[in-house]
Parts: sequence; C-alpha cells; structure tokens
Amino acid sequence: MRGVSEEHPRPVWMLLIGVIILWVGRGMVIPFTIIFFTQIVGLRGSIVGGGIAAASIAGLGAVTVTAGLIDRFGGKPILVASILTMGVAYTLLAWAESVLPYLAFTAMFYIASQSYWPAIDSLTASLAHEDKVVTSFSIVRVGNAVGIGIGGLIGGLLISGGGLTEYRSMFIAGGVLFLVGGALIWLLVPTPDALVVDEADAADPPAWSRVLADRTFLYGMALLFILVLGFTQMNMSVPPFLRAEGGATEGFIGALFFLNTVAVIALQVPVASRVDRGNPGILLGIAALFWAAAFGFMMFTVDFTNAAVAVFAMFTLGELLFMPLTAVFAVRLAPVRLRGRYFSLLSMTWGGSSAIATLVAGWIQDVDNAEIIWPIMGAIMIVAAIGSLRLRRSERLRHQPRPALAAVDGAPVSATD
Repeated sequence: MRGVSEEHPRPVWMLLIGVIILWVGRGMVIPFTIIFFTQIVGLRGSIVGGGIAAASIAGLGAVTVTAGLIDRFGGKPILVASILTMGVAYTLLAWAESVLPYLAFTAMFYIASQSYWPAIDSLTASLAHEDKVVTSFSIVRVGNAVGIGIGGLIGGLLISGGGLTEYRSMFIAGGVLFLVGGALIWLLVPTPDALVVDEADAADPPAWSRVLADRTFLYGMALLFILVLGFTQMNMSVPPFLRAEGGATEGFIGALFFLNTVAVIALQVPVASRVDRGNPGILLGIAALFWAAAFGFMMFTVDFTNAAVAVFAMFTLGELLFMPLTAVFAVRLAPVRLRGRYFSLLSMTWGGSSAIATLVAGWIQDVDNAEIIWPIMGAIMIVAAIGSLRLRRSERLRHQPRPALAAVDGAPVSATD
C-alpha cells in the first residue's frame, strides 16, 4: 500500500476521502431507489423510471455548457457545485410522495449528476502524475465502490423490514453525507494551476467539432453506451427483482453490494495497472462476456435466490475490467485543452445509456414477465463483446508512457498530449 501511495500525489488521496464520504450517501440509496418509490411510496414503476430517464436526458444538455466551463476554469468548482446540489436534492426526495415533487427533485439531482462526472474526471487528470492517470482514476473509482458497498450495507440495515419513516431517514442521511463530502473536497483538494500544453494544441482553440471528428473515440463511446446499459440494469433492476421475485431481503441485497465493494477495494487498483498496459479492445470484450454470464445467472434467481451470489461474482469481474477501461478512452485520446469536452461526452454517454436503462428498469416493474429482461441483456452484452474486438489494433489506445515536467500542488503536468 505504501508503494501505491507514493506513486500518486497527496491531492489525489484528499480527493479520495471526499469521494468516499459522498458515495456512502449515494450507496445508501442506489439499490433501494426504485423499491422506495414503487413499493413503499406507491408510484408506478414507469413514472419512476421515466422520471429518472427524462432527468438524465435533461442533464445531457447541461453538460454541453459545463464542458466549456471545465475547460476554462478547471474541474474543482464545477465538481463541488454539483455535489452540493445533489445533496440538497436527496434531502428533498425524502419527502417526494407524489408525482410532481418526485419529478422535480429527481430532475434537480440528475442534472447535477451529469456535470459531476466530467468535473471529477478532469480534476483527477489534472492532479495525477501524467503516466498514472488511469490508475489515479481507479483509485477514485475505488472510493465510489467503497461508498456504494458501505452505504448499501448501512442502507439495507436501516430500512430492512421498515416503512416510509425508515426510508425517509435513509434519504436524508444520504443527502447530508453529500454535503459533507463536497465541503471536504473544497477544503482539502488544492486547485491545480493551468496545464502546460504544446504549441500545436494551444494554437487550435477548444471546440466540440474536434471531439466529434475523433472516430475512434466516438466508436468507443458507442460501445460504452451499450455496456452501461448492462451496468445500470445490475444496479437498478436487479435489487427490486430479487426482492419481489426472488424473495430476497434488503439486508441480503445490501450484503451482495458490500461483497462487491470488498472485491473492488482489494483488486481494482492492481487490475487497473494491468489494464492500463493491456489491449483495451480485448479486455472490454472480456468484461462484456462476464456481464452476459451475470445476466444468465439472473434467470435462476426466481427459484434459487442464492444464485444471486454468482450474479454478483460475474458482475464484479466485469466491473474490475470495465471501470478503468472507461478512463482509457478519454485519457489516451483527449488533447489536454479538450479534456473537459472529452470527459463530458463520456459523461453524456453514461447519462444517456443510464436514462434508457432506468426507463426499462421502471417499466419492468409493471409487467408480469419481468424475467424476460435477463436473456435480452445477455444477448446485448455478447454483441458488445464482438464489437469491442474492432479496437484491438488501435495504436492510439495503447499505453504510451510520457514524462512529467513540472509539479502543480504536488501533481506533475505534461507538455504533450
């Protein structure tokens, strides 16, 4: 652990502390959002899923604005503003017992959430050693996983067997943790100085046209769009399905997310280091096949609840590969002055895909044959695995070490990109 800590500057670790705290708040609610609004509050699943989907799509428009702000002012101020907004939204969602308040506060949360991702990605990239950006991303992502796992376990224990009061307390606690995490990031993480760029990049001003002309990046985003459909279903559709159809308790579901977290904490950084030097096309295909297997095991959970253990095992193996690979596309392909826009398009890919997947997750709560979703998702993952092979020969995506030049608050920056 000491060797890993010495490879990354102190600001990366300060960012990690804030991320863990706010994601404990997020993790308390993620597995139980649809359960709360459909099975406790009583809203229709199509309204719950449709509200999240519509809010996520609305957030995509906001990202096109914040992308330019990130490229101009850096990621930190946009990041903290988005975190604080999400914290307030979570607190308000605790009282959303009818359609209009639910839609309004959900929109508030997910619009801010879309700006969170490019902001934290840009800030992480500006704080990390240039040759360690992908592993720095993985360290921060471990913070997400720690929060989701611990939060899911706490949330499941808080609400297990409870009702409206217990669920409401969980949402409020989650919102408070968002506010605490945002405040710590503002106070503990320094604001990086401007990045050094080469003359050619400086002469060509930032513009979306440069991003949209990058065919390799766009193809990668198309693949990620498909894979995020699977990632989102695992987080949004699996918990309510296990509770309603498999007879699982909230505590059991929370424990599965916690075990996922233990694996991510133990393995994500060393796996990311190897992924950073591996072939992204092949590794992305392997991740997709793991998720196809996970969806295959879901078909057995109706009659055998413990099959969910195999589901989460396959999901975790795919996640360990997938999460660092999402960073590879933007880190390897983005010029320094366009990182805000590249990371924003990455965020928009996640947001658009998550919106569709959440819409499906809500809709599936209202149908009798909900298990039909699992073979469909398995087939989609296999398609993504085949499509990933096209990237196996891409030179731009391969690991190419570059020297750091000057330190900025303990975080070296590069003159080339």
